Amino acid sequence: MNKHILTKTKINSGLQCQKKLWYDYHEPIKSDNFLFHLGNRFGEVIRNNYGKGLDLSNIFDNEKAINETKQALLSKNIKVIYEAAFIYLDTLVRTDVLIRDEKGWQLLEAKSSTKLKDEHIPDIAIQSFIVRSTGINVTKMKLLHINSNFIYEGSDNYKNLINEIDISEEVILREKEVEEHINNFKSFADKNSLCPEIGIGPHCKKPHDCIYQFRCNSVKDEPTKVSYEILPNKGKKLPIYCKENDIINLEDIPPEKLNDNHKVIQSAHKNNKEWIGSDLKSILKSFEWPFYFIDFETINQGVPKIKGTAPYYAMPFQWSVHKWNSTSHELKLEEGMFFLDFENQDIEFKFVESLLKAVQKKGTVFAHNAPTEKNVLKKLKDKDSCKHLALEIDSLLERIVDTLVIVKKNFYHPRMNGEYGIKKIIKSIPASISYEEEDNIEGGVGAQLAWFICTDLKTTEVEKKRQIKLLKEYCAKDTMAIYDLIKYLLNKEDKLI
Repeated sequence: MNKHILTKTKINSGLQCQKKLWYDYHEPIKSDNFLFHLGNRFGEVIRNNYGKGLDLSNIFDNEKAINETKQALLSKNIKVIYEAAFIYLDTLVRTDVLIRDEKGWQLLEAKSSTKLKDEHIPDIAIQSFIVRSTGINVTKMKLLHINSNFIYEGSDNYKNLINEIDISEEVILREKEVEEHINNFKSFADKNSLCPEIGIGPHCKKPHDCIYQFRCNSVKDEPTKVSYEILPNKGKKLPIYCKENDIINLEDIPPEKLNDNHKVIQSAHKNNKEWIGSDLKSILKSFEWPFYFIDFETINQGVPKIKGTAPYYAMPFQWSVHKWNSTSHELKLEEGMFFLDFENQDIEFKFVESLLKAVQKKGTVFAHNAPTEKNVLKKLKDKDSCKHLALEIDSLLERIVDTLVIVKKNFYHPRMNGEYGIKKIIKSIPASISYEEEDNIEGGVGAQLAWFICTDLKTTEVEKKRQIKLLKEYCAKDTMAIYDLIKYLLNKEDKLI
């Protein structure tokens, strides 16, 4: 029986952080991410590109996959194998593509990035080491990645979406490290192994965001103290100064070492009191009623489905708008307007046309971190389908106010913990909505995952309807959160001199 202890994924976990690898074995989290779906779609394009062969991608029984791989390697009639399975030194790998040539087999690994990245070489080296160690002559190792210059012209034509890079020499140099990694990481599978004591650091986000970060962040040596690490935009000098002077707590930093924003944050935490800027009153009085609150969701398709779009073009597929007529109007979540579509070939025109109707021609339009919305609108303005709306789009752009800028200059609460995202702000003020419910979409990444689920032909209608409901609720909450913020600041305005 072909049992394994390690996989390529687990070795990569160990290379990023051994604590992450320990969690993978002993306290794993089941997670879904839009990047997995993106990779699967790129995999479909690759299988169509390299032609018919033995496709083992739907065989999840590893022993069966290994046996079928062995038989295919011996058959002269099989020229291409997808998701071939190999095991060596208790380590299992599945290769994206094997292509037979005159002397052996070419190993092709697909990555849904638009270029070769540093982490790709050791990743592919794990595969090539295992495959070669089983006696297979690997003649070349290639990386397949997405061509960022590709423009989808429709008809499921993805011929030029794939870029090939021969990385054989670089991979061979890294193969010699793989056996050592295997020997080092096997012990983490032991049920009696201890969780490594590894703190927060750059490795938590490189090469990928670690899904266990919240566990490490929840461990505080001094829970009553606030670390200087919460400060945004610290630069390089301040962390060096704190390290040289053995400073951990925010309140211990001399004020002269901080910029004005950092001083505000430090003071707020010292006094456990919110801060209101002196310019807030005049800023709020400059806004024109009615007020509109907007939020967009975009998708990085990877494998484009909309004609005329590139792989990582931020295609807008959803907006939410709430309209507030006056302070006497108590706005409610269900009063919001929305647009949501997935694969309509006129999606961009329909998106902006419906948005312009929703926000009309008069009134201040608020968005949090507004460059996101502004950049979408600027790109739409140049689209052939939307050029006739350019003047109306320009007019809308002039009306948009960034609440992130307002807050950074005029408001801070200790519960924000150094962050200015709308979800963090909402936790520090009275709010009509909450993001804490179960089965809730979490951020833009979650919205992108929902898009992939809804555009997957395998998704049931029941699940698609559920995802659509969640998307509508999530985006509406974002615009209601901006309303809650502006409403709170207006109440503060009445108390300002």
